[in-house]
Amino acid sequence: MPSRSDVAIIGGGLVGTSLALALAPLKLSIDVIEAVSPDDSEQPSFDARTIALTWSSRQILNAIGAWPALAEKASPIHSIHVSNQGHSGITRLDRALINTEALGYVLPSRCLGQVLTQNTTLHPSISCHIPVSATNLQSSADAVRIYTNANTLPLESTLVVLADGGRSRLGESLGMNRQETHYGQTALVTTVETDRPHEQRAYERFTPSGPLALLPSGENQFAVAWTLSIEKAESYIDLSADEFLAQLQHVFGDRAGFFKRVAARQTYALSRVRIPQPVCGRIVAVGNAAHQFHPVAGQGFNLGLRDVAELAECISQALGLGIDIGSPDVLSRYAQSRRRQARRVSRFTDGLVRLFSNELPGVTLLRNFGLNALELLPPVKQQLLRRTAGLAGNLPRLARGLPLELGGK
Repeated sequence: MPSRSDVAIIGGGLVGTSLALALAPLKLSIDVIEAVSPDDSEQPSFDARTIALTWSSRQILNAIGAWPALAEKASPIHSIHVSNQGHSGITRLDRALINTEALGYVLPSRCLGQVLTQNTTLHPSISCHIPVSATNLQSSADAVRIYTNANTLPLESTLVVLADGGRSRLGESLGMNRQETHYGQTALVTTVETDRPHEQRAYERFTPSGPLALLPSGENQFAVAWTLSIEKAESYIDLSADEFLAQLQHVFGDRAGFFKRVAARQTYALSRVRIPQPVCGRIVAVGNAAHQFHPVAGQGFNLGLRDVAELAECISQALGLGIDIGSPDVLSRYAQSRRRQARRVSRFTDGLVRLFSNELPGVTLLRNFGLNALELLPPVKQQLLRRTAGLAGNLPRLARGLPLELGGK
């Protein structure tokens, strides 16, 4: 007989391991199936990128027991300076507006992945199958059978969660078709050292090629995420360290000091992906397997963590009511809720990209006016920050920093 679990999570990256830890207090049996070992250099979830966590994401990580090990490695963001290259538009955002310890935190993806993986592998109710690839899913009335490349019997689970990233082959085989928009842009990421303290201030500078973000990361260091055309990104990769720093200084200016050193540079193609129907029977997609957005608003992994919080709460409530956790009612309620937020994030990030990458005179005047008006309207800034920090609307337990309880809200 196949081994049977309550929940099987296909994908042991950042979102998959977070979901496993979120569900662990509910006394469920959980399988995590991951194709690539966490210490393998090819593990896509634990790459060189830096993640900007919102305050809500910090609360979720704390509720699932991961934050204590991450806190000393995370660099808090106390304020954000927003500007428009070559124009007068400027606004400043501060943590005091939303009364939190920080607007967010900056953390290396690899560090976050190591902590989540370690906590997952050590938990008694979570069985990790690594490195194992799920090759096929077969649904029946009360379970999903999972076939793998391991020389073992298939697994069975009441609920299967796809957390296997932006190109989920299993999701596509189930008819979860991708709607993808290519921006024709690339994110160049690296770390730079400056000649002065950053005072926990982040910078977002809009340039004709796209947004340039500098995030405080370590002493006198910034994590850089620079949106460029594909051609320009390739040419910047080929520059010497001194040439690259000179180009960055020219575009950014000296408000953060002078750039002294630069780490290795890497590039990532940018696109928007939406899966209109992330549910198929007892199978549901979360994180990048369900949606991907432009990083301009820093919502990618944060939205994946919110998926975790919402799905975990739906499962908790279903268990409290004695309802099948893989039933259409449970999963459709989750999907409907997440679809609304994903649509809002998509419109917001897409609008920012188009507004701040457009050099038509009328558009330039409009965005300069908008930034300057925002600077003079603290209540509007407060609402904007609450929304981007994940504090708007009805928050699930995990987003309030509270571990799950059976049937709890």
